[in-house]
Amino acid sequence: MKVKSIFKYLFFTILIFLMIALRAYITRQLKSQFEVIYRINFSLLFIGMSINVAIGLALGMEHLINEIKKEGTWKPNLPKIILMGIPSLYFSFAYLVGYCNNEFLQKTILFYPITNLFNYDSSFISVSQIILGYIIITSFYRYNNFLDK
Repeated sequence: MKVKSIFKYLFFTILIFLMIALRAYITRQLKSQFEVIYRINFSLLFIGMSINVAIGLALGMEHLINEIKKEGTWKPNLPKIILMGIPSLYFSFAYLVGYCNNEFLQKTILFYPITNLFNYDSSFISVSQIILGYIIITSFYRYNNFLDK
């Protein structure tokens, strides 16, 4: 096994675990603030969401590095973005919809699935945020016209 690849995977593993630890710290801060003032700090909530997306980005970083090394023009994988990226983006905002006090937003048909799922379990939100980050970073590839003719 190459020493370079060992350090690369060790670096990404440490980075992911640091982001998980930071996410746990932010979650504790959100819970303690909510218990004291009964309000959600949306900036901390957004930072926590961003960390989950960053974990997905870190998981797919090797794909991006391999694509950067190739030659050609950048192309998006539209079916992947549409069929996987948009639904994960939709469910990634469930905390914002669930915690907002706007009944119109919570009762509309567009946000009914989010509020319905949010009442039973919220673990799908973090998973969809990680999937969103992974989909974002792996949905672009290099297309070489010369090789494909």
